[in-house]
Amino acid sequence: MDMSNELTLKVERVINAPRSIVWQCWTDLALFKQWFCPKPLEVTKAEFELCPGGRMNTVMEGPNNARVDSKGVWLEVIPHSRLVFTDAFTEGFVPIPEPFLTWCVELTDESTAKTKLTWGARHRSNEDVRRHLEMGFEVGWNTAVDQLDDLAQRVFAEQKSAGTNSSQGTLDTQPVRTCLWFDKHGEEAANFYVTLLPNSFIERVYHPDPAGKVLIVNFTLRGVPYQIFEGDPHFQLSPATSISVITESQEETDRLWTVLSQNSGQEMPCGWLTDQYGLTWQIIPNVLLSLLRSADPDKRERAHAAMMQMKKIDIGRLIAATTD
Repeated sequence: MDMSNELTLKVERVINAPRSIVWQCWTDLALFKQWFCPKPLEVTKAEFELCPGGRMNTVMEGPNNARVDSKGVWLEVIPHSRLVFTDAFTEGFVPIPEPFLTWCVELTDESTAKTKLTWGARHRSNEDVRRHLEMGFEVGWNTAVDQLDDLAQRVFAEQKSAGTNSSQGTLDTQPVRTCLWFDKHGEEAANFYVTLLPNSFIERVYHPDPAGKVLIVNFTLRGVPYQIFEGDPHFQLSPATSISVITESQEETDRLWTVLSQNSGQEMPCGWLTDQYGLTWQIIPNVLLSLLRSADPDKRERAHAAMMQMKKIDIGRLIAATTD
């Protein structure tokens, strides 16, 4: 969706909370209803099914019996990164006779605890753009984003407070996380990993025997919770378990590839590598994923063939291989 198009109105703001929190405010119905429409309107009903073709229905009500019903579907759902909605269809892609807009929200890391939000509404015609402006687009959407910013900050503060340990001062409340078995250097590895990506931090280090080694390190990478368990060498890390990182540029791809392959790290085909601690990573540019899911089967085959010839993924080579 081209959000620079003349038929698109958009809001760009920095939200003062990590991307995982902002995503939660968009996708958790209880939170979504608190900020999505400018007061004194309120969202009195919301129904989501977060998948392409899934429903996204809302009812907004306010003073003087004001009521706005909206029905539509999600076109794209990329966790923590992107949502695309349209009112051109209802659930199951049933066409709507007179659609008004398709909107897209994109979230990127501004810093470790801030998120850049770009929220654009694409219209069918200049007349619809004019009508949306007259309806109060600029005030309404900016007010909603103000409310989102306030809510995200509160949620982030509450989650930090709820997870604070008096001796550690760290967040440690995630009910589900991936556990990685290390036989040594677990804390050292976790401290290294959290330097690689925004919104990454050590949560808690469990050291039950002060005279012995660290047992467990809980940490977050770009909003995703992990755990390193440092046990005896009964089990070994292998490429059967890997961490996949989607990159947005060649510069980011090169940076991660360089730091993860240093100190005896091992490069592998197709964007895979094993770092100095034995943990395997996939460093995958978003461009590659877009090409591999292209509607053009020839382009998909060319992208796959080019990928198979690479270790570190080269975006320029991918584009050249798939361009006539």
